[in-house]
Amino acid sequence: MADLKNLNPGLTPYAKYLYAIGKYYDPLLVVTSGYRSAAKQEKLYQRYLSGASKIPAAPPGRSLHGYGLAFDLARIGKNPFGDPLLTWLGQVWESWGGRYGGQADPVHFQVRM
Repeated sequence: MADLKNLNPGLTPYAKYLYAIGKYYDPLLVVTSGYRSAAKQEKLYQRYLSGASKIPAAPPGRSLHGYGLAFDLARIGKNPFGDPLLTWLGQVWESWGGRYGGQADPVHFQVRM
């Protein structure tokens, strides 16, 4: 599993707090991605293009993960599409001024640009 260590320092405390809130409601909530290298982003992008993953991925240089400004959360063994916990966490995140990926990208949380 990924961690939140290499996020932008201004984002880190908010991401950790949101994660702690979610973890309180479901111990199976995990961080699936934080900062991503260009190589990792390319790999995810190719998986998305090939249809191997339903979770959207931008090309390297276009994802805020590469700048430490985004992170992904998911629950082990739970389909993220339509997950009520992720939807609720997304509402909390947006109430704090962030941007949530919504139904198109339900695991994605980022800064508002």
